[in-house]
Amino acid sequence: MRKSGRRAFFAQLFALIVVGATGGGKIAYGGATSPLLDAEKLKYELRVLTPAQGAYVDDVVDKVKKGQLPIKILSAAYQYAMRREVGRRPLYFKICIEQLAKKAGLKLSFLSF
Repeated sequence: MRKSGRRAFFAQLFALIVVGATGGGKIAYGGATSPLLDAEKLKYELRVLTPAQGAYVDDVVDKVKKGQLPIKILSAAYQYAMRREVGRRPLYFKICIEQLAKKAGLKLSFLSF
């Protein structure tokens, strides 16, 4: 992704956090849904390499869309993983999601990779 695209993405992410969530698990930002809820874009940004890692990201996005997992946890895990080494981003994303969900008291089971 080009730098200008990354800047635009983070600007939209910031707007998402400021605006907050609306009903039905949809996140309002500029009249569309959150870019974090697009599993394919998320997989690309995290540099997912295996089908198991892709299935994990799909599972997390599905839980957010169903309202079982707060978007704030997804956003925080994404931001944390993006600051890490490119080849290990999916692992850091997984660890962060599971630790934040546990800390929030959510009893969710996630796919493993």
